[in-house]
Amino acid sequence: MDLKITDNAIDEAMKLHRSNPAVDAHLDLAGEILLRRQGGEKDIVEKHYLPYFRAGGIRLVVSSVYVETSNLEHGWESALEQIRALKEDVKELAEVTLVESRKDLEDLLEGDGIGILLYMEGLDCIGEDLEKLSELYRLGVRGASLTWSRPNALGMGCCKALEHRQISGGLSKIGVQAVKRLEELSMFLDVSHLNDQGFEEVCRIAERSFTATHSGSRQVYDSYRNLTDQQIRALAGQGGVMGMNGCKYIAGSLEGNHLEMLCRHIEYETKLAGSGHVGYGFDLCDSYGRARAALKGERYTDRDDCLLDHSQVPLVSAALLQRGMEPEEVKGIMGGNFIRYFREILPVG
Repeated sequence: MDLKITDNAIDEAMKLHRSNPAVDAHLDLAGEILLRRQGGEKDIVEKHYLPYFRAGGIRLVVSSVYVETSNLEHGWESALEQIRALKEDVKELAEVTLVESRKDLEDLLEGDGIGILLYMEGLDCIGEDLEKLSELYRLGVRGASLTWSRPNALGMGCCKALEHRQISGGLSKIGVQAVKRLEELSMFLDVSHLNDQGFEEVCRIAERSFTATHSGSRQVYDSYRNLTDQQIRALAGQGGVMGMNGCKYIAGSLEGNHLEMLCRHIEYETKLAGSGHVGYGFDLCDSYGRARAALKGERYTDRDDCLLDHSQVPLVSAALLQRGMEPEEVKGIMGGNFIRYFREILPVG
């Protein structure tokens, strides 16, 4: 059974979410938009996301561009299609802006709109051609993880699906060059989905802060998608922020104890690294799964997400408050820490 949140805790959390920006550092939004547009839908963000973003006080969403394994043969084209689809979908939405620079971020925070920041979840699509990073930058992409869970030309992913074994191997020479090129372009580096050896190499060669947009603690739940204590300390030590993953298979809430497990991860990471290095990166995938299933004429019956939608994000903040976390710490975790990180890492404008 999950935590029972009191009305007082919910009220306190809603006050925080109404007066401070909340951030979701990982959402497969671009890919879902493309799937739904291929199925004949329009105005996807407006219909499927904006009401929930508003209700949850979400001000900035980091949208991945993720190429499914079945599309890898045409990965570059798939990535470009997703970027175009997202831009097309939001271009008429006055309250939604694409965040490509620190100036864009500051302008966003001065108003009351919602920002979307594009990044690559895995760089399979560029092969060994690092010039394509410059093309992605030109298109507004401002970050990347080297790998998804599968291996590619740059390095090794962290695991093979749900198998409890890690794939060995570090970064390739091209992978090392990719880290340096991302830094030259002021694009953030995401280590979620990277394996342990690759993480160690990133620590040795990275000169700028990196992040883990959607990973939890491996000590709290033993998944290779989560970070070890040593990795969490290393990430925090160089100024990074890790986003708490809200997939039940990563959080470990297989018994339905979603809020409890999310809190356990966040509290453990805060104790280990300090509250300034923890945030939200929920990786909510059920809506994406429904879109993919609909395109195939199938029915999606799974529930992989710990939250129904973004309107429930304040419940996590309320649970943290109820369990004794200070409001100032919760303000940072719900968004302030990632805002600070992107202020530091994005190009000036």
